[in-house]
Amino acid sequence: MKHALPAVLAVTLLTAAAARAETGWVAAGDALARLKPALGKQVDVRFSESFAKDRLPAREIEGVVVTELPEGKICLFGQGKGLEPTAPAFASFAGPEGGGDICVPIADVEVRELAKATDGEPPAPFYATDKKACQWAWVQGRDMGLWTERCRFDTGLWEVSYDAAEDRFALSVDRGQPYRVLQQFHTASAAALLPELKAKGLVLDDAECVMAQVADQPVPEGWTAYQVVPTGKRKEAFDSVVQIEVPDPPCGELGYRVDSIGFFMAKASAPGRVFYANLGQDGTMIDLASLTLKD
Repeated sequence: MKHALPAVLAVTLLTAAAARAETGWVAAGDALARLKPALGKQVDVRFSESFAKDRLPAREIEGVVVTELPEGKICLFGQGKGLEPTAPAFASFAGPEGGGDICVPIADVEVRELAKATDGEPPAPFYATDKKACQWAWVQGRDMGLWTERCRFDTGLWEVSYDAAEDRFALSVDRGQPYRVLQQFHTASAAALLPELKAKGLVLDDAECVMAQVADQPVPEGWTAYQVVPTGKRKEAFDSVVQIEVPDPPCGELGYRVDSIGFFMAKASAPGRVFYANLGQDGTMIDLASLTLKD
């Protein structure tokens, strides 16, 4: 990006020690909406006594990966932690795709939940990209805040900061080049935002690139998703190439693309505000469901 990463306006770090001091358990079935962003992430789970009996040495297992949420079940990957799909005790629970996970009745599972750090913040997410390497941090902007991950990997320190000049949250590694993950636009609607995006070169200035409402994006409850998508001949050209290779986004940087998840979102209870969310291929260390707005 052209802009250097400004200082964070306000950050509250929730350390691993503090998180452990304020934990409880919540039924997985009661947390479905909050579990959806946890797909591919690690959670701590506790199984019912009846399920664990004769199958597990202990009811609680840390850092298993949530892989799917089929109706009435939760699929978990925990090889090496006691969840072995080849073990006789789990033979009837092996995942249908054969990926090494097991699919358990969701009524038999609880997830460890972190209490909220301070008043005014939603509860910290109970999942993590890596339970050992990552901590949750509350990052506050001018009139919005959300939970973000701060992870120390072999590749460096990954963290999300707020950029006041751009009114956005950006991910960086060792405070290097920032990567937009959530940006706010003050405008009447997603459709009204399109000319501004084209004028700034964030999407292609082409009449065949239009803002369209979509239903297949992981927006939080109550929000509506939109994408800038190609139409007409531009769509025909894109469709002919996408079957062969991964093409460049047909409508520019913030337009629809096949190799990552990015979309705009708005809701009736937040008039005049539209957000662009970039979740990448495997997530960009933000908990979108925790987005909290202030007037």
